[in-house]
Amino acid sequence: GPQQRGGLLAFTLEGVHPHDIAAILDGQGVAVRAGHHCAQPVHDRYGIVASARASFYLYNTPAEVDLLADALHKAQEVFR
Repeated sequence: GPQQRGGLLAFTLEGVHPHDIAAILDGQGVAVRAGHHCAQPVHDRYGIVASARASFYLYNTPAEVDLLADALHKAQEVFR
């Protein structure tokens, strides 16, 4: 149920700056945010410069989640 699920996912991809992730995903029609998300101490704690963040809600479809996954694979391919 909703009590056990979160509506957002903050993430990084090894070797890809989060701002580059956001730019590549934008080109694939997927909107995410990149930066500190008002949580710079957490980023500092884990030694990451920033993160990308995707938000989900009831209106998102499984196809949109698949589009996010496909776009992330594309970002990894670009920065191999």
